[in-house]
Amino acid sequence: MSKTVEKLKVVFQYLASIIIPIFQYVPTASIWHGIMSIPLISYLIFFFQDPSIFQSDLSFFDFYFGTVIAFFGLGLYLYCLIYQLIHRKKLIQTGPYRIIRHPQYLSLIILISGLTAISFQTTPITISDPYDRYSYLIVFIIWIVEVLAYITLAKMEEISLKARYGQDFMKYIKKVPFMYPFLRLGKNRSLEREKKEKTIVDDLF
Repeated sequence: MSKTVEKLKVVFQYLASIIIPIFQYVPTASIWHGIMSIPLISYLIFFFQDPSIFQSDLSFFDFYFGTVIAFFGLGLYLYCLIYQLIHRKKLIQTGPYRIIRHPQYLSLIILISGLTAISFQTTPITISDPYDRYSYLIVFIIWIVEVLAYITLAKMEEISLKARYGQDFMKYIKKVPFMYPFLRLGKNRSLEREKKEKTIVDDLF
């Protein structure tokens, strides 16, 4: 029973990580028109009726710095996903998981950050429309919610991994940072400085 529940949790986390980007705010592109991309199903219906709209929508990614960020995040996510599938039968501590514990979620955060940057550059702002007046704020709030959602998913995943791998996972946590390597780097430097200061004090007395 516990194994079934564990598998359901994993499936839920995976589906949630895929679904969250659907809530990404996107700018004017065919029928989206500056609203959240929840109407993606509607877009797909229109796409199958007239596939030529996809070509015009590719201009959404043209000449924007956010495009580079988005594609980098997507590429990193695919790499992490493939690596995870290859080594899925054990606690992964190699490859991208040697640097941070949740590279797949970080890559998705990078992806949605790129899409958000594109939205800032392309979302139409018209004073006559009260909704558009707050478009940038809506974009930013949705980005914050998405980032927090991925962090929450990562925390939930860690509870599952701790139950499955016990002390091995706890040792892994102590060695590898959560999602941002620079935070652990700063922490390690602080610990080294404290050790040096303690050594100096011990030598003096």
